[in-house]
Amino acid sequence: MSEGRNGELAAIERMRRLLPQPPDGETWIGDDAAVVRGPAGELLLLAADTVVEGVHFDLDLVDASDVGWKALAVNVSDIAAMGGRPLHALVTVVGASASMIDELVSGLAEASATYACAIVGGDLSSGPCLVVSVAVTGTTGDRGAVLRSGAHPGDLLFVTGPLGRSAAGLRTLRDESARTEAARGDRGGGAQRVDGTRVSAELATAYRRPVARVTEGLAASAAGATAMIDISDGLGLDLDRLATASGVGVVLDAVPTAEGASRDEALAGGEDYELVFAASDPGAVSRAFEIAGLAPPIRVGACVPDPAVRRLGAEHLPASGWEHRLR
Repeated sequence: MSEGRNGELAAIERMRRLLPQPPDGETWIGDDAAVVRGPAGELLLLAADTVVEGVHFDLDLVDASDVGWKALAVNVSDIAAMGGRPLHALVTVVGASASMIDELVSGLAEASATYACAIVGGDLSSGPCLVVSVAVTGTTGDRGAVLRSGAHPGDLLFVTGPLGRSAAGLRTLRDESARTEAARGDRGGGAQRVDGTRVSAELATAYRRPVARVTEGLAASAAGATAMIDISDGLGLDLDRLATASGVGVVLDAVPTAEGASRDEALAGGEDYELVFAASDPGAVSRAFEIAGLAPPIRVGACVPDPAVRRLGAEHLPASGWEHRLR
């Protein structure tokens, strides 16, 4: 994680100070999605995210359809983290070869159908590497958005599933790629995409095809979730963002770690896209998830009054995870 003036979080805070502040009842910069009012007064969600070759994916490990899926799914995840449903998407593609377009659009179309998020337009441009940028709209329905900033001391913390799958999947894919290259020795030839059947299928799929937890976000909202965020950059960092926005401390009892992943990958690996949320009534949480046909979320800790507290058991809980460093 990068720190200081050139870190992503510091840059976002500077942008927030330089730009106009939102009117009452709206949320702009600083949450998973913006919350704005439509012409008829209804609340709309707006989110945008970008995946960049060499930063968010490696075309030796994934194919273009995986990139298309991921580009849309990570944006839908931001809508899910607000307790919302996605509506429409605009997709901008930079640097795709003519031979790559069909495969890329295939992945986008799969994600669009899975999440009922229609792709209604966008843009194409040339560029030095593959970049896919997506903007999505969503709706909160009658409940309103679940922000990062609503948690209270005494609220319990829940995670919608075990963590570390994506980071472990990337690790195993890289290891397999290195073994493949070593076995080829000096036989020559270009880079070769790793076949996911040769590593743990579950971990490889978690990295290549992240799942946006829309139904889980709706269930958390129905259960009275007071704050929520998706785990895109790592539990340590994203939970710190939620706690800071809410002005509370956090104490974790455990880190739910996926089979095949390490605790460090679960804490800081990122790109899990599970949801972590705060709620005051564990019974309501259990009922809402049962009604939705979901496995119950995992209770991992609680919010405490001292906003400086970040603890995992008796240890300090670092705000560890992925943060872009700006030049």
